Amino acid sequence: MRHKKKYKIKPRFFVILAVLVGLIAGGILYFNFHSDSKAENDEKSAQLDQGYQIMLASRMYICNKDLRYDDQYYAGGYPPEDIGVCTDVVWKGFRGIGVNLKNMVDKDIAENIEAYSDVISVPDPNIDFRLVPRLEVFFQRNAEVLTTDVDNLLAWQPGDIVTFESSHVAIVSSIRNIWGRPYIIQHGKDPAAEEDRIFASDGMEISGHFRWPLVKKLN
Repeated sequence: MRHKKKYKIKPRFFVILAVLVGLIAGGILYFNFHSDSKAENDEKSAQLDQGYQIMLASRMYICNKDLRYDDQYYAGGYPPEDIGVCTDVVWKGFRGIGVNLKNMVDKDIAENIEAYSDVISVPDPNIDFRLVPRLEVFFQRNAEVLTTDVDNLLAWQPGDIVTFESSHVAIVSSIRNIWGRPYIIQHGKDPAAEEDRIFASDGMEISGHFRWPLVKKLN
């Protein structure tokens, strides 16, 4: 009796598949860029570059081997370099484009406190910019609000901000899984990491997806 030969899928298959997915996504982006006017293409290119700068600054922040999760309150707002939470990934990323997120959040709250009435009873500049519900309202008011559909692959770009059930936040990475969905840069627990978890970050559903407008600075 002849035995059928069993075939195992080798790891390189998944590498090749990931490369193909990247090439296809890149081809679609290339087509979209070249179907627009030069001015539109220049703006898209600048927006993409800005997103990469945010992402790279966030990535550099989580590469700190001494970084640990701790949600203590700090006078002055900023925690030590070796302590952080999920929201610190965001303001660190914004420093990559020369934007002071704390100043912008404090200013928007002070001038529009009624817009934050559901998430703030008493404003506190020492912590407001490090609390997800307040950041989510801030981005709803000041950033481009985008789809939360993770299968709309072209809608997600590096440097985008994504919130989960108004209690967790992360930065979208340039890395994608074999299905084309982006990784996220986050610090929900130790260690902070760049992970394939956008579809199910601890089982939480996405509540917001935002993109900071090109060189928009309120500080």
